[in-house]
Amino acid sequence: MDHTSLLEFARRMPKAELHVHLEGATRPETLLALAQRNGITLPFQDAQGLEDFYRFRDFDHFIEVYLTTTGCLRTASDYTFIANEFGKECARQNIRYAEVTFTIKTNMRITGLPWQTILEALNAGRALARVELGVHWQWVFDISRNNPEQQEDVTSIALQARPQGVVALGLGGSEADYPAHLFQESFARARQAGLYRVPHAGEHCGPQSIWDALNLLHAERIGHGVRCIEDPALMETLRQRRIPLEVCPSSNIRLKVYNDYAQHPLRRLWDAGLLVTVNSDDPPMFGIDLNHEYEALVTHFGFSAAELEQISLNALQASFLDESEKERMAAEFRQECAALRKELLL
Repeated sequence: MDHTSLLEFARRMPKAELHVHLEGATRPETLLALAQRNGITLPFQDAQGLEDFYRFRDFDHFIEVYLTTTGCLRTASDYTFIANEFGKECARQNIRYAEVTFTIKTNMRITGLPWQTILEALNAGRALARVELGVHWQWVFDISRNNPEQQEDVTSIALQARPQGVVALGLGGSEADYPAHLFQESFARARQAGLYRVPHAGEHCGPQSIWDALNLLHAERIGHGVRCIEDPALMETLRQRRIPLEVCPSSNIRLKVYNDYAQHPLRRLWDAGLLVTVNSDDPPMFGIDLNHEYEALVTHFGFSAAELEQISLNALQASFLDESEKERMAAEFRQECAALRKELLL
């Protein structure tokens, strides 16, 4: 099969994404525009300096970039702006649907804006992207493990915001320092109320973190989850229960979970029959986008056109769209992939 045509297929095929952070997806050019409009002095003077600042060095630097981005958001219109810019990036990559993580409490703390104002503004940008670009997404509001004292507020906000497009409660931050049991009551509350649960687990910590996400937090998807490869019994449980994994290959490598693509277990997880999806996490911080990750499936993991199509369909299957919408979009994806394969002689 022609490698160049496969890469073209990977770039142009329809996609869905389940693990991307809005703050971490803000492009350098967008951040520079926000700083200029709000009179904020940044530790760089031009777009090139900004790109250099964005390139991940270590986890402390990652947090610095994340907080710098959030610190440039000051008004409701800023949130509409970044949401609309996110929609444009999705359209460029033919991402039709996403579930986007947003750390609401951090944004409230830095801007002083109430969550209702922030979400209304985000949804104005989201609505515009859907009408003008054909891109749709819903929100995952996440608890920061590093701020467990905020979890009750975040859970309450997520529950109240369901009519405004919040579909799940997430959990990010340090797995090692803030284990799952600290958040058990919040996730039980979400479960009782019918809110989906999607904690990060099995990234910087091993299989036990994933077991805890399943048994203590009743996770319905696992953010990352790649360390399950270290526990055959866990892999079998994930396979049998069809628990989706939100795998972010380049993120795992940039954050030193694995040294390179050759060591990354994505192909082994796929071949073992797990429900794998592929995602970008914090794309500009890692110098990638979702297209890059799909190209990596071809170049580093040997994926065929049929496997690329299936991994995209996996994301739809693992999403929290209603079943009729999943079926409609899956039919569209299959039709477009078939036409693209015919065009590219794949």
